[in-house]
Amino acid sequence: MLLLALGIYFGCVLSSRPTFSIPSILNLIGIVYSITAVIVLYETIAQNDELKKMAVGFFAPVILWAQTVVPLGVALSWFFTRDSSHGSAVASFGFSFFSYSLLPLGFLDAAVVFPQIVTLLPIDGRHKRLGFFLLLSGLIMQFVAALLSL
Repeated sequence: MLLLALGIYFGCVLSSRPTFSIPSILNLIGIVYSITAVIVLYETIAQNDELKKMAVGFFAPVILWAQTVVPLGVALSWFFTRDSSHGSAVASFGFSFFSYSLLPLGFLDAAVVFPQIVTLLPIDGRHKRLGFFLLLSGLIMQFVAALLSL
């Protein structure tokens, strides 16, 4: 519920801004994901089993839920911001980001958070796949942002 409220808040804030740029938002999200990937894959964390367990057991599910629910909240912010100049654009972006998220989040769910295949269960591999997911998602978002700003 908190993540949904956060998404609605972000939608309201974005729609009240005088300018709204989807490439800028994607670039910002991509940078945050890339920095998080570097932290997750940092050698000190990669060698500490407790930190790896925390990354896989706590942060991965938080990322899974946040990337699912926050964009839905941004889309739902349309009910509060539909009369503003960017309300519809912000809501469309939220729904589009949610739709995009289904495929990579399926990977995160099946390979990191709740792996069903026995060979995917060891924490070390799940930790590396989490870093891979974050880094690749961040780079793809930055790439899409660059293409959209051409």
